[in-house]
Parts: sequence; C-alpha cells; structure tokens
Amino acid sequence: MISKTKLRPLPALVLSSVFSVLNNFPRFPGSESNARTLSAYYLGLSLRRVEDLFHVPKNTVQYYWRKLANYFSPPSCSGHYAVDETKIRVVNGLLYWLWVVRDLNTGKVIAVRLSKTRSGLDVILLFKGKRIRLEKTINILPDGGPWYNKLSTLGVKHEHVTFGKKNLVEQVVRSLKLRLANMDKHFPPNASKGSIIRWGKAFFTLFNLFQQGE
Repeated sequence: MISKTKLRPLPALVLSSVFSVLNNFPRFPGSESNARTLSAYYLGLSLRRVEDLFHVPKNTVQYYWRKLANYFSPPSCSGHYAVDETKIRVVNGLLYWLWVVRDLNTGKVIAVRLSKTRSGLDVILLFKGKRIRLEKTINILPDGGPWYNKLSTLGVKHEHVTFGKKNLVEQVVRSLKLRLANMDKHFPPNASKGSIIRWGKAFFTLFNLFQQGE
C-alpha cells in the first residue's frame, strides 16, 4: 500500500511541474501538499485514502484531477511513435478501447482516444483526429492487429515489432492497468465516455510529468 511517507521522495522536479500546472487553475490555494495529493491519487491511493492522509476533500481532488486533462497536449512531436490499445470496463458492462500513442524520442504520451470499436477507422481517427505529424513516421505495433493495416492508406510507414521499442508503449499500458487495478479494474456505472477520457488525459498528464522528473 502507498503511504504518505513513501510519497516524500518524489522528485522535486515532478512536484514543481505539477504545481506549475495547478497554479494556472482558478482558486488554487498554492501549496506543494496539493501537488502531493494529486500525485498520491495518480500512484494508486483511493480518493477516500487521499482525503484521510492529506485532509483534502475528495471533491477538491476530483476537481483538480479533471482540470489536469486540459493540460494533456505536449508542445511537439518527433514523428516516431509507438501505439497500443487496451480494454476499459465500466461496472454496467460497457466495454471501451483506449488507444495510446507514445513518442519514441521524448517518451511522452501524445494522444489518447476512447472508442467502442477496435477497427481501422479508429486507427485513422486516432492519428488524423489528433493531428499527429506523420511525415517520416515509424509506428511500432506491438500486437500486429489487422486494424493497424489502415495506416497504409495514410502513407505511413509502420512495422510490427515484438521486442525492444515496443516496450515503451507497453510500459504506459501497464502503468494504466496498475492504476485501474486499485479501482477494481473498472469505472463506476455512472461513468460516461467523456468522463473516462478526461480521467485518462489527467492520468497521462501526470505520467508525462513523471517521465520528465526521472
């Protein structure tokens, strides 16, 4: 279990980055403890546990977590990416696919998309809809799913890789699954598609900041 003590050695650069993002929010009280609070939730503590440890109302944590989604987009893309998809479940039985694109040079997650299907059209919308730079792109496809063949219609060079660089995007998916494991691997029954993607963008905002601080 994550404890308050274990959160103390978090890299100062990470907390500073989280704090600088939060400081752009209206009514932000301006303290490092709030950055630690969100970091604790990101690392797996429940909202109730965060409230008990840091004495911050869970509604406040949820408010700033949702705001983090607005700061998801990184400033630039290198043109070399890894892509993967994973299942996202809701208590009421709904199943979504979460698509993740990670920049191979910067290590940052640069695009996420949630869909009810897993198809070639979803792949096209993932890249074209997010306006990812595709010139001279090499997409590493860890599972070789046939839906990725649609990339050829975009004139994109891509290849199926089963080791090495494919681990970069699998690390992202593993981090997400570990976090969801503390939520019983599903979202509550009242979770909408929009709220799930906002939660994911907030998670990857902090993921990118933690990469910066390593």
